[in-house]
Amino acid sequence: MRNFYLVAFLTAFAFLTFAQPVPYNVNKKKFPLGEDYQKLLPLKIGTWKRFSFHDFLPGQERGSVYYQLEKKEIFVQFGKALNQANMAIEWSKLCEDAMDGRQYKVLQQNNTNVNTKFLLMEGKSGYYYAWTRNLYYFSIRTKVKADADDFMKSFPW
Repeated sequence: MRNFYLVAFLTAFAFLTFAQPVPYNVNKKKFPLGEDYQKLLPLKIGTWKRFSFHDFLPGQERGSVYYQLEKKEIFVQFGKALNQANMAIEWSKLCEDAMDGRQYKVLQQNNTNVNTKFLLMEGKSGYYYAWTRNLYYFSIRTKVKADADDFMKSFPW
């Protein structure tokens, strides 16, 4: 009987994991193409303006961008893995870095989809969302969820 409950629990957990919607519908957005991040992360995204850009260095460090709308700021990190094995490593690092020393609560997480993984967290440190699009990976960090909601309406990937 105990095994029955365990199987029922695991089945319900698997169903909920696969049934949860992907935040901001990033799984329905187009895939980024190319290596020119100046174009992939343009000077304007909707009404948000880019005011700082640090390019991605493959295998060494993630790229980073700050977008601003009035006094609101969004910090974006980005990069591209060489292959799926490298993506697993990069995704693991991205998740570990997000959780390290911060007081976040994981709201949603899916690590099973090859093309679109995601991690959504919120807490005293602010709001954090990371996701993948094939071999590309992105994350946003902001103090207020409403700012992320507004920004992600126009984010292309």
